[in-house]
Amino acid sequence: MKTKDQIDTIKATVLYILKEMHSEMDYIKLFKIMYFAQRESLASYGLPIMEDTFRARQRGPVPTLTYKVIKIKEMQDDIDESSDLYDFAKSIDIKNKKVIALEEPDMDYLSVKDREIIDSIISRYGDKSSEELSEISHDAIYKKVMENAAEDPQKDIFSLIDIARSGGASEEMVEYIREKEIVRQKFV
Repeated sequence: MKTKDQIDTIKATVLYILKEMHSEMDYIKLFKIMYFAQRESLASYGLPIMEDTFRARQRGPVPTLTYKVIKIKEMQDDIDESSDLYDFAKSIDIKNKKVIALEEPDMDYLSVKDREIIDSIISRYGDKSSEELSEISHDAIYKKVMENAAEDPQKDIFSLIDIARSGGASEEMVEYIREKEIVRQKFV
């Protein structure tokens, strides 16, 4: 399970994207903007913007925690106020398969660099359709993860290194991410 800070960072990322796009957004487009921002951050700086886990699905990478919250809202399930996802769930609404922000993002959870990356991704991909974004996300790394998942359904997760490589990370950056992940795993 994610920590409250991790969930709040994912929530802030989603709300920031919705705010900057000045509109409601269909799920696929939101997921792709999140993925491309994560990819850019990892490839450039070796750091994720948020700690949502991306899984390979038919239309491309899907952030699992964000997807879970959207599905809760879509099904109009009441979420217990004690749930870790309560604040995130009440910050958005779903209408006609589109996500709508009900609050402003808490900017304390996004660095200036995170916002610059998201803004750059929105500038680059914001006018593309969900279908176009799905095609763009279906690169060699996506295909590799899908092949692994076909063999073993539990292998449908993109590692941070997978995402960084998808973004064109150098081998030095990949090694930096690998070392950080090894250290992080030792302290979990």
